[in-house]
This record gives sequence, C-alpha cells and structure tokens, in this order.
Amino acid sequence: MPEQEEEFEPAPETISIFDVLDRLEGLVNQSRRLPLTSSIVISEEEILEALDQIRMSLPDEIREARMVLENRESRLREAKEQAEQTLLAAQERADRLTDEHEVTRRASAEADRLLSEARDRSRKLRRETDDYIRDRMEELESELSSALAQVRRGIETLEPASEETERPKSRGRRR
Repeated sequence: MPEQEEEFEPAPETISIFDVLDRLEGLVNQSRRLPLTSSIVISEEEILEALDQIRMSLPDEIREARMVLENRESRLREAKEQAEQTLLAAQERADRLTDEHEVTRRASAEADRLLSEARDRSRKLRRETDDYIRDRMEELESELSSALAQVRRGIETLEPASEETERPKSRGRRR
C-alpha cells in the first residue's frame, strides 16, 4: 500500500475530505444488506478509491486546520498581550493619578498651612504695628500736652506784664 500512495497523484481539482466522507456515507447507505445480519456489501474498488481521495485530501485539510489553529493561537496570544498591555497601562495610569492626587493633596495641605501661617503673621504684625502706633501717639500726646502746658505758662507769664502796658481788648486768646 505505501507504494500506491507514492504512485497516486492528486486530482487537479481539490476534493474536500468532507465530500469524500459524504460519498462514503452514501455508499454505505446505498449498499445491499446481507440477509439476517448487519453487514453490507460494498464495492471494494469504490471504497479504495474513496480512501485514496481521503489520503490525498487529508494533508491539505490538516494543513488548513493547523493554519486555522495557529492563526487562532496567534490571535489569542496577541489578544492576551494586548490585554496585559492595556492592564499594565491602566495600572500605570491609576498609579500616576493616585500619585498626582497625593501630590495635589499634599500641595493643597502645604498651601493651607502656608496661608494659615501668613494670616497668623499678618495678625501679629498688625497687633505689633497698632501697639507701636499707640505708643508713639501716646508719646506725642504727652509731648504735645507738655508743650501746650509750656505755651500756657508762657502766655500766663506774659499776661500780667501785658496788662500793665494795656493791651487792646478786641483780641481774644488763641489756642
């Protein structure tokens, strides 16, 4: 039989293995039955011819099936790699967003702290400035009171002397 396989050349038209199997099934269904048995009579030549066609078609069918499987496996690998890359990218983005959120949260907390410190410093400076101005104004008031007292004493000292020289009555005191 191996010699027959080597001598047999493929038919110019490709016959599907399924077509040949359908033909074999038709041969079985159309065969004569032996009375009182489950056996049938089939032409040896037709069976051998169908088997040869199967042998010729089998490598093409197997090759096509293998290609389909390889293509399927390749696509599955690609899909798995894409899924892993997508998952990795999503994880990196989530990490980056988490980091950015953490940075934003920290920056916001730092800004709040700085703002609070600035307000505290501003209140302290305002109190210190108000205290300084109050002290300066009180000193000025004291100096002005002292100067005013000196001016009054000076006026009082001048009044008895000027009463002797007769001062015009139309002038009033200035303050």
